[in-house]
Amino acid sequence: MNFIKIKFGSNFEDEFQKAVHEVFHLVSPIFKYHENFWRPGIDVYESAQEIIILADVAGMNKEELHIEIDHRVLKISGVRKAIAEERAIRYRLAEIPRGYFERSITLPDMVDAESAVASYADGVLMIRVNRLPASRAQRITVTTDE
Repeated sequence: MNFIKIKFGSNFEDEFQKAVHEVFHLVSPIFKYHENFWRPGIDVYESAQEIIILADVAGMNKEELHIEIDHRVLKISGVRKAIAEERAIRYRLAEIPRGYFERSITLPDMVDAESAVASYADGVLMIRVNRLPASRAQRITVTTDE
């Protein structure tokens, strides 16, 4: 026997909506509509000169993507909205995740954040960033205070 847990918190309407979606999922497991935190797939690969990051963010406008980079960390975030905004529709199957996402990736090497370029085509975001040259040890001369 399956039980539905309903917890009344500070936002009754959100909790009630989640409970209703859970009921539909129990009645018909193919019904799965959700708008919440999701994680797009990411590939990171490298050449001798650069690091390349690919993110699967199909269905988004490039204006809705936010990208931040420093010397070792890349952060990609945004919100994927529902394609069908019409209220008079009834989902039969809904598996495409929507809502807010955020991915932070630690890069394999130090990079030149100023060299980063991003392009978006066919649902794939590509970010290319140059590696920083390996730092060499620097000799420091010790002086005396006299």
